[in-house]
Amino acid sequence: MFPVVFMFLSFGNMLLCLAAALFIPQASAYALCAMLYAAMVATECRYGIRSPISISLLVLYSGLLLLEFNAAPFRQYVGLIVFAWLSLLTGALLLGKKPFTTFYSKGRGMRQLHYTVSALWCMTYFLCLLCHALRFPSASFLVTPYLLCIACGLCTIFLHLCWFGKRNSLQPAFSIGDYAFRRICVGSADFDRFCRFYARQIDTRGEDGSAAEVADSVAKMERELGPHAYIFVAERDGQVVGCIRCIVDRKHRPFPMEEDMGLCFDHLRGFGNLLYVGRLAVDPDYRDRPDVLNGLFKCFVDLALSKDISFVVAEGLPARLPVYRKLGFEPMFPSADPRHSIRMSLGYECHPIYLNFARMVFSQSAESARKYGFSAFVNAYLAERWYKRNALSHILKPPGRWPWRLDLARIRTTL
Repeated sequence: MFPVVFMFLSFGNMLLCLAAALFIPQASAYALCAMLYAAMVATECRYGIRSPISISLLVLYSGLLLLEFNAAPFRQYVGLIVFAWLSLLTGALLLGKKPFTTFYSKGRGMRQLHYTVSALWCMTYFLCLLCHALRFPSASFLVTPYLLCIACGLCTIFLHLCWFGKRNSLQPAFSIGDYAFRRICVGSADFDRFCRFYARQIDTRGEDGSAAEVADSVAKMERELGPHAYIFVAERDGQVVGCIRCIVDRKHRPFPMEEDMGLCFDHLRGFGNLLYVGRLAVDPDYRDRPDVLNGLFKCFVDLALSKDISFVVAEGLPARLPVYRKLGFEPMFPSADPRHSIRMSLGYECHPIYLNFARMVFSQSAESARKYGFSAFVNAYLAERWYKRNALSHILKPPGRWPWRLDLARIRTTL
């Protein structure tokens, strides 16, 4: 979590130091800046971060403080010195293919985002340098660079935590191998195809018209959900071969499983956002094709990442449990508990299952990666954005309130 925080601390520290250098007596400003960067460097080193920006600015402000005590005639050049150095350093790191933001994340994260943010700051520092050189001694040579840095900082926060281009948004359609995956909306032309396909996969009675009855019931339930239902299908040669349906948590409206079981997940909601997964089905001829399962996995994982989900609950048909287990789900109740197996409103039996999605994302070990199958085809930017937003939102909360530390035994006591 801490590398995520340090980059934002560094930006805040830089703005505070610039404000001090511009608006308070210089000797006091340099002393304050040197102390702030000394604390910054010490904290970063504590967590294994070696940022050339923080280290060089500590040296720079310490040197300016010494020159100030020696009454050196350089005051009108301080802004030029600071911004010239920052422009040169960030530009040299970019040319060397080591954007300065990578030092705050220990080399992790999306390279495109690192390059974009580093180039943005390099340009901002250069504009501040020009402003100091061209507008001195008017008042704008002080105020304009400070406003430019604030604007760049806000833009950086937006790029990291909100949006970084359409290609990193939730994809409504994509392909893996020979299979096409896309979202269909309730009431669309393909909606009936989804209902009929799912009904054929779960109907075991084999009676004439029984699958059609199930399809009608499924369609009615999905229409009641309306835009809250995210339905994804896998297709090959225009034929549906797999499907999955997700429901993002709705305020003051329980999930279907809560209604059928008489449960309440409100305590779990107190730790993070919930996603409900159901309607998982794969045609028997394609159940051994990993691309189908990988694509359906990507559908619900990308949706969970885009909605800042911490926990996923699902209705697992007995025949689907091995598939869910491959994705990291666990039975919500032990086999001896009568709630381990329930009968849903459509009449079929299912097992309530659960995935600590936050733990899956935060976990970095190879063992956990194999367990959860968090593969490279999942949207990398959404995963990074989810991580940063959750790390920052929970950094001041006690560890007992961190959703990725919540275990299933503790959840069971509240249901």
